[in-house]
Amino acid sequence: MHVPVQRRSITHKTVWAGMVMCVVLMMASPAARANDPSSPAKPVINLVTLNWPPYTGANLPDGGLLSHVVTKALDQVDIDHTIEVYPWKRALLDTLRENGFEAIFPLYDNPERRRQFLFSEPIGTSPLGFVHMPSTNFSWETLTDLNGYSVGYVTGYGYESHLRAMLESTSMNSFGMRDDETLLRQLITGHVEVAVIDHNVARYLLRNNPGLRDAENRVIYNPHLVIEQTIHVGFPPSSQGFRHRNAFNKGLGQLSCIPPECLPDAVANILPSDTPPEILDSQ
Repeated sequence: MHVPVQRRSITHKTVWAGMVMCVVLMMASPAARANDPSSPAKPVINLVTLNWPPYTGANLPDGGLLSHVVTKALDQVDIDHTIEVYPWKRALLDTLRENGFEAIFPLYDNPERRRQFLFSEPIGTSPLGFVHMPSTNFSWETLTDLNGYSVGYVTGYGYESHLRAMLESTSMNSFGMRDDETLLRQLITGHVEVAVIDHNVARYLLRNNPGLRDAENRVIYNPHLVIEQTIHVGFPPSSQGFRHRNAFNKGLGQLSCIPPECLPDAVANILPSDTPPEILDSQ
């Protein structure tokens, strides 16, 4: 079931008022219609995302940090929009098949996703790395150092290409999970030794999920990140997708400062305080 996160929709009252306005404009002179700023229909973009706190989520203030950025960017160019939450694989398929959605986020930047979508400018970054329990003696310099460990990851995420190739290789002792919460549970219970996860996501879930909270101060975050991955909004590769992507980038370019200083407190407070990502917001 999809859950609306952020909706700037046209109500029945507004639609009725718009119909009346259309009749009036049809009766007006062409010059009067040309000078009336209310005559063009206001565009609406339907976006889809997933539950990925603290970045996105149905129960987060403003729908999460990235949903807040998306909303602010579209507000800058006066575009109405909806944001709805689906399981990630379903969200990807529905956008690719154009089943009612005209954009998806958050997308990691990699060649496969670039072939599927028109990418926006970055809306944030994701500190992607490894976490493990104290019982596992883990360090790494190159990805080949993962050999010999049981490694968990989330199926369907667009990880950095070399890492993804290793995780999906039959020669590696790796295990795909359905979501980050399941991944952390498998780590805590010893079913995997190392988890590939955004460090902000791990901190948020361990701090806020009752079933994981007991392990919050025991999980070790390896300081050597795989990548500080940029995050984007993806639009279908069509003429409409091209127009929407360009309009979104224009709005995004009008946002200027870095959180937590210019985020509303309710949004800023959901970000783990020790590792704030660089996400743009308005002045």
